[in-house]
Amino acid sequence: MEDNPGGLKTLIAVLAGYDSIKKNNDLVHVFYELYDNGEYRETLKEFHFLFTGGTFNRVVMGKADPEASQAERLRTMRDDVREFLLQECGVTVLPDRKNCGVTILANTIVERQCSVVWSFLSPLTTHWLSPEYRALNRLSDLWDVKRLVNGGSVKDWFRNEAVRDAKRNPQKAPKSPLKLRLGSRESDGAWPVAVRRDGNAYDEVSLPLIAHDEMKQRMIDFAIQYEDELCSFNRVLTTGRTGEEVENACRTLRDKGTIRRYLTGPKGGDIEIATEILFDRCHIVVFFIDPLRPHAHIDDIMVVFAACMAEIEGNDVRLLTNELHAREWMEEAVRRHR
Repeated sequence: MEDNPGGLKTLIAVLAGYDSIKKNNDLVHVFYELYDNGEYRETLKEFHFLFTGGTFNRVVMGKADPEASQAERLRTMRDDVREFLLQECGVTVLPDRKNCGVTILANTIVERQCSVVWSFLSPLTTHWLSPEYRALNRLSDLWDVKRLVNGGSVKDWFRNEAVRDAKRNPQKAPKSPLKLRLGSRESDGAWPVAVRRDGNAYDEVSLPLIAHDEMKQRMIDFAIQYEDELCSFNRVLTTGRTGEEVENACRTLRDKGTIRRYLTGPKGGDIEIATEILFDRCHIVVFFIDPLRPHAHIDDIMVVFAACMAEIEGNDVRLLTNELHAREWMEEAVRRHR
């Protein structure tokens, strides 16, 4: 695969609701207007587009989801616009929504790679309120990613801000730190991202340890008691403060360099770990949840659950969400077989 197709470009995420033909057609029309204005084309070429799979099929390739209503009204992108988008701008295709493409997209925001989101979702349907979309919106605002929600806002942004944003946060596209498994370039010119699961033994995988604030002391006690068992894992993934406190309490884990600390949950650490789960880099998740208090980033937490539950072939992730379950699993599944 070509190491750096397209050079340095600013990444724009593009997604449109599968349940609104109008929103998909509006997005197609935006691409038409930008392309047909000859003065904009050079600026357009400064951007690389990250599409969720369903949006790419509908908007770029003109293929409707089988479940979409009124599919015959879907607007087909002109060949010249499609060719320009694929060959001059560059397109990476993430998995579709059923395979957690929105979660992977949110991770590119947390990793400070994606700078702009074109999010064409209908307020007349409910799927835009699903946890992964809510987490995407929250993280966009947290990390100062520009979110454009209709054709008018995209065109106004392009007139007034696109030239500046093209130099704002350029990336190699596609870029390996996106944590995307890129396949060979397909005949349509897009770079597909595959979610594949291989299955590994405990000593070849990573184990996330996540705890809400009120449960952190219990997690520390758990890590101290089972430090030897935790050392048998390749990596122990943690969110911010949990990782710091486990490192301070568990010298062997710290000295071995086993602990990999991500951001705190509210800043996107849960999304980072959810992405690790989706790409088969851990099969067991220990998440000490506080069931009695609300959490501002509850949608991110639900995304972790969704990654464990995703209908991806070979997805056999164990999710342990209370201390009793985690301790008994550590005693029976890990300690007895060491």
